[in-house]
Amino acid sequence: MMKRSMLLVGVIGLAALTAACGGSAEKKKPSTTTTTVANATTTTGASRSAACQANPDPANSTQVLVNQPAANNQVTSPLAVSGSINAFEATFEIAIKDASGTDIATATGQSAQGQTLAAFSESVPFTVSAPTPACLWVFQFSAQDGSPSMVLQVEITLNP
Repeated sequence: MMKRSMLLVGVIGLAALTAACGGSAEKKKPSTTTTTVANATTTTGASRSAACQANPDPANSTQVLVNQPAANNQVTSPLAVSGSINAFEATFEIAIKDASGTDIATATGQSAQGQTLAAFSESVPFTVSAPTPACLWVFQFSAQDGSPSMVLQVEITLNP
């Protein structure tokens, strides 16, 4: 009984010390993880970066690579997008989204070959009246439920 009481006092003391130092005895939520893959900044986790919302299904380097535009580039219309993708039937989607996640422009892309990592090069026209932080998405729609899958996000700034 004495060991249990001492353990309880120790736990309470640790919680009080943690709280006094600005911490919390509760588990903290995982932070956002940002990874750079072939010049593309991809964002995962519960929070979002400056222009990109939380990524619903992050792609890995065997699924999608974007060579152009590079992360944080300032771009004009039409946006040149190139890289490689392992797309079902060689068809995939491109979206340019504003910081709130609203589509500014969308396009359907075609890679050189399906079901293997194959090259693509597409041009996506857009219209903005002022420099606009944006997020480029290269992805597929899931055949299972229609949601975005294998999403690669690249932060860019759109210029008029």
